[in-house]
Amino acid sequence: MEEVSLENVIRRCGDFNRFQLIHYIFLSFLTLSSGINGFYYVFGLAEPDFYCRLSSNYSTSKCEDINGSTCNEFVYDRTIFGRTFTEEAGYVCSKAIKKTWLSTAYEIGAFAVLVTGSIADKIGRRKMIQILTIGLFSITVLTQALLQFVKMNINSKFILLFINQVVSAIDSYCIAFLLLMELTSSTHTSFACSLTLVAYTIGEVLLTIFAYVSRDWLLLKWIISIYFSISLPYLYFVPESPYWLLARKKYHELEICLRKMAKMNGRSEDRWLSLYNQLVDDTRLTEATTNEGKPTKRKFLRHLSRLAICGFIEFVTMLSYTKISYRLAAANGTLSPYWDFIIGAVVEAIGYLIAGALITTLLGRKYSLISFATLTSICVFIIPFIMKSYPLATVIVSQLGKLSVSSTVCVAWIYVPELFPTSMRGLANAVFVFLGSFGSILAPIIDEALSDKYVRIPFYFYSGLIIVLVLIICTLPETRNHSFDDEEDRNDVTQTGEANIQM
Repeated sequence: MEEVSLENVIRRCGDFNRFQLIHYIFLSFLTLSSGINGFYYVFGLAEPDFYCRLSSNYSTSKCEDINGSTCNEFVYDRTIFGRTFTEEAGYVCSKAIKKTWLSTAYEIGAFAVLVTGSIADKIGRRKMIQILTIGLFSITVLTQALLQFVKMNINSKFILLFINQVVSAIDSYCIAFLLLMELTSSTHTSFACSLTLVAYTIGEVLLTIFAYVSRDWLLLKWIISIYFSISLPYLYFVPESPYWLLARKKYHELEICLRKMAKMNGRSEDRWLSLYNQLVDDTRLTEATTNEGKPTKRKFLRHLSRLAICGFIEFVTMLSYTKISYRLAAANGTLSPYWDFIIGAVVEAIGYLIAGALITTLLGRKYSLISFATLTSICVFIIPFIMKSYPLATVIVSQLGKLSVSSTVCVAWIYVPELFPTSMRGLANAVFVFLGSFGSILAPIIDEALSDKYVRIPFYFYSGLIIVLVLIICTLPETRNHSFDDEEDRNDVTQTGEANIQM
């Protein structure tokens, strides 16, 4: 006999058909924007070739003048990157670390996911996506208008660009990611997530094209905003998550959502409505004996250690991902930075697709994550031994590392939401991304702070940290083919109801 669950109702309405595909395409426009904004730092704040205006031909340092004193005036080569904010602000030599603050600003903005994820569990995925998208667009356009049309000193420009970077990170990517997973059944969640992540890499490619065409840090911001405006009309049509509607007991809205899904997928009412009505009746019957509130607190405490583990997974993964994306392949200058970034994005997309396919095999989520993380550790460990003498080999190993760490990211993003029930999935995903942001912040700061003498140390440290991560992942359960239905919620509800009856 077929289990009475929302998962099976969605299957009867069509769990992977026209309804899902249309919304997957349009939601991907939002995830594309995140890929574009996330790597603005690479081109908008790139460090061009430069030399001291008063330097000697025999000078061994670009940061010293003809007398060996600290240089205050530089000449910049705009051949590759055009006019960057690094040039305009003079963030080179002793001031180079200041530009990392703007990269850090983006990651600080990402901390907001801890709030937005929790709110999305309360007001819904749809409303949260609408609020975040409109807010991001409005504030970034305002700051860019001030930068463009108001005369100001470089410190004021830095503050406005800092604000712009912070707000750019407060996007709807994480919520859209959850919504994509919750519009289908567990059979197709891996495809939905892989599609979202691949869309992110397409955003990286678009950013590269925009940067190559604009060759100006502020013009690049305007091009990004113009692209972002294309997705605004879709906000009216964004659907709500069926799983969230059921968890919040919004049965009327859930039925409307399922009717739209079934109609667009060409499924008649007699295929799903009776099972849906039975699901609602069973849920209401359980509610009648439930003392609400207590299970939620108990559930949160029970998942506290798992939240910490998942946060550590994302911290280490993003530390490695940022290190590879920003530094490894581009550091040796073997390829044009534009081609290098595009190749990296393509490799990243391939990594996502490989991961999406592998997690549907017997390896599942858990052992796929362990395999990709181990390969990443090996690549990161090898690089310092070859980076000085074998630049081409370094590029190859770096791109292999990019593939493996991208696959690790893909599996982690699919695996972690499946470890938690719907009622706290938004919060869990928020904690996951929040702690991962610290890894993204630390990687470029460590690179700028260490001299060439100690450049190998981070590679060894990251490699060892990933091995520790692999051991921790071994303690987690497998989630392949597990439904998004709140089995734990139902168990909590049943246990509380039974306790009330006994009292």
